[in-house]
Amino acid sequence: MRNRVPDPRGRGRWRRRLPALALVKAVVAALAVVPIGLGAVPPAHADSAMTVKGPKVWIPATKTYGPEGSVSVSQTANLTNQVLQVSWSGFTPTVSLGSKAPVPVAVKESNFILYAVRIYQCRGTDPAVTDCYGSTLYGGDPAKGFEQPPRPTHLETPEWPTNQVIAATGPDGSGTASIEVWSAKESATLGCDATHPCSLVVEPNYGGDPLDLFQVQDGGADCEFHDLDDDPDGYTAADGIMKPGPAFQNWKTGNRTSEQCAWKHRTVVPLSFAPTADSCAASDQAFGAAGLEMANRAMQQWRAGLCLGGSPMTVGYVPAGGEPQARAAFLGGSGSTEVALTARPDRSPPPRPYVYAPLATTGISVAYVVDDPATGRQIRDMRLNARLLAKLLTQSYASPGSSIPSVAGNPTCLFTDPEFQQLNPETAANGIHWPKSCGGILTIYPGVPGGTTDFTYLVTSWVAADPDAARFLDGEPDPWGMRVDSFYLKPKFSGYPSEAFQTQDFTGPDRDGTSVDLRHWKQYEWNPSLDGIGRVARNLMQSQPNCQDPNIDPVTNGHKPCAVQAVGQRAMLAIMDTAQAKAFSLPEAALLNPAGSYVSPSTAGFQAAVADMPTDPATGVQQLPYGTPDTAFSRDQRAYPLSVVQYAMVPTGGVPAAKAASIAQFLRTVTTDGQTYGLAPGQLAQGYLALNGAQRQQAQEAVQHVAAQDGKLPGNQTAPPAPGTDPGTPESGNGGTTGGTTGGTPVNNAGTDTGTAGSGGGSASGGTGLGSSDGASDGSSGGGLSGTGSTGTGTAGGAAAPGTPAAGGKPGATAAPSAAPSGGPLAAAPVGSPVPDRPGTARLLLPIALIAGLVLLVGGPAALFLGGTPAGAKVLAGARTQWSRLRRT
Repeated sequence: MRNRVPDPRGRGRWRRRLPALALVKAVVAALAVVPIGLGAVPPAHADSAMTVKGPKVWIPATKTYGPEGSVSVSQTANLTNQVLQVSWSGFTPTVSLGSKAPVPVAVKESNFILYAVRIYQCRGTDPAVTDCYGSTLYGGDPAKGFEQPPRPTHLETPEWPTNQVIAATGPDGSGTASIEVWSAKESATLGCDATHPCSLVVEPNYGGDPLDLFQVQDGGADCEFHDLDDDPDGYTAADGIMKPGPAFQNWKTGNRTSEQCAWKHRTVVPLSFAPTADSCAASDQAFGAAGLEMANRAMQQWRAGLCLGGSPMTVGYVPAGGEPQARAAFLGGSGSTEVALTARPDRSPPPRPYVYAPLATTGISVAYVVDDPATGRQIRDMRLNARLLAKLLTQSYASPGSSIPSVAGNPTCLFTDPEFQQLNPETAANGIHWPKSCGGILTIYPGVPGGTTDFTYLVTSWVAADPDAARFLDGEPDPWGMRVDSFYLKPKFSGYPSEAFQTQDFTGPDRDGTSVDLRHWKQYEWNPSLDGIGRVARNLMQSQPNCQDPNIDPVTNGHKPCAVQAVGQRAMLAIMDTAQAKAFSLPEAALLNPAGSYVSPSTAGFQAAVADMPTDPATGVQQLPYGTPDTAFSRDQRAYPLSVVQYAMVPTGGVPAAKAASIAQFLRTVTTDGQTYGLAPGQLAQGYLALNGAQRQQAQEAVQHVAAQDGKLPGNQTAPPAPGTDPGTPESGNGGTTGGTTGGTPVNNAGTDTGTAGSGGGSASGGTGLGSSDGASDGSSGGGLSGTGSTGTGTAGGAAAPGTPAAGGKPGATAAPSAAPSGGPLAAAPVGSPVPDRPGTARLLLPIALIAGLVLLVGGPAALFLGGTPAGAKVLAGARTQWSRLRRT
């Protein structure tokens, strides 16, 4: 083999190329750390909206059929328990019997409305009437079809009141409706899941004679005979034909055949449901998590993605029970709560090593179902402020027709309150008419969850921090003379904020009743749901008020729930997490923020609020600084005031290696791939905002601490020194990813929790850490609740200045200096301070990066070429000579 002698000219060529290569490297490195990318997140799933052919339209004037209509459904794949939008065109308009005037709102089983449309959820993709929940024969023998006797009413709706919808078609032949669809978890009899598809059936009633009312068909149906459609002998085109009872059974067989003519005009739209964690193969859970029902919809999609992924993992999760209980169980080392989900940090000295990992941001929504009494249509625009919420959450409205001293002289209803009317005027432009009452003999108050929760604490913190609401709660009347219910004044009531909604007023008129509990009238008005936010949302969907009938039931000698409100007459509100409200397509009120703007829960509102949230140095947790003056939040007109960052408390010590690896895998997955918006397993559910760059960096640091089990504590807190050591001597740190060292006395975290972020007080001293306090983070920026967003790169850095006063701490107390917490690229902004404007920095650096890129694009190849040729060498030598002359001048 011949050895080749190195060419000395080669070394010279590469030496001359080094400046150009260095330029390339420098520009690439600069571009790598500048957060310039705002490209769209990949689509989470293919659009599954579907339009299919509908039935031929019935033309009553000519008694003939016209062209086919069409039916559209907003989503048909990856379904969960949610609401779908159904629309149709080319149908027969719904009209009033007699006058034939258009009817905007259909009423179930009415004899006076013709050509209404029923919508069912049904088993299978080719269902019989016996497969459709709430139909006249649900659960019957499918082989017999309509030729079977009536079924007991409770068997037509075995699990819940029916989700069947009845709707009207407008004069132009089009219509819309919303229907809640159930997975197998909500309705085992429907059984809709990833392996058992279901369908929607859209069924207009075009009349005919399903009962052989003239007894000329030997009991058989004649669906082409339309003389009885609007005749008093039949009214067969009215939904009343579907009523139960002997009058609506076949005269010969006694069978319930009344729906069979309408059934002939049905349109079927197939539905497929998303896999859930319940779909996974049975296996031992890797670890258990608990708390934060607001995170439930996100957790269910994440859990499904984890157990169905390439490395299947089962995560146990119990959303109910309350966050204070979940935090206590986690901090106490519970074997079933190895991760606690929370929206508020624990303020006590850490009894075990752990950190907070952000998961996503959501909001708390005031949802409502309110019908315009003039048109019967649902109102979808409402403004509320904190004082109106304070009135509702203190039972401060008077009871209709009753004189009760605790609320004497107050309006009887939110909608008759002058303050509400001022915020929500009825004008010719908006065409809105508000109800004149709130639910009959009782005032209907908002549905809210019972028990102790972070949800309740955050709502009541926002209310209590508003100056107008605070004065009202202290007993000052509003400008129109309304006062707080006297049983919600201190010292009778401890006041807001509070972790639990509780009924305080159990009084009534000062007289007795024989069948009505008059003396305790107000105790029946408001009953927070002990079944949690899910029940609150379902009650609103089903128009079920959260009150009890004060009349004593003679059968049970107790009190039944208040009657369900009829469509067209509904006047209900409920407070729930935004994810629930979005999934059920519920209208959400715009709330007044401290800057004076009314903001609805949305992507933009959440993004603005997160940007305004200070980070508590003692815990690393972000919260809105309610009640703190002169902050970014108090000035931001875009911020939604009930925005909430959701966290996982995760252990950084004392956990077996396998379990620690599972928790780290969970965190790593949900804070990276799990931040992609979508409806499929593993993606971020509707109603949540993805983590921003700094939050993703914090989450990934938490992953490393959990995996290493390095004893890291929340925020800038440090472990106590070992016995016998000098507090002033630096000790080994907590295993930070940057190799830093920390030391000194433990942080005194004795501040009082007042509901504002960062109420820890105390001081810290000792050695300084050597860990890096800056670093690049690859995170998501932007994004949307409806499934759009963007990704980018960014930097996070900085530390709180030592000696800064801790908000909420004792006078003279100072916040612990941020001595470069181990692995701490996340900047710990002082409590009450605005978060640094990292996007603003990016905007400044962006032109520089683009110019550098242009230089690289043009100058890089030129430098490489010129540096490697004789001509180029002469040019470069000349340039160096000129540069030397310039330097000497």
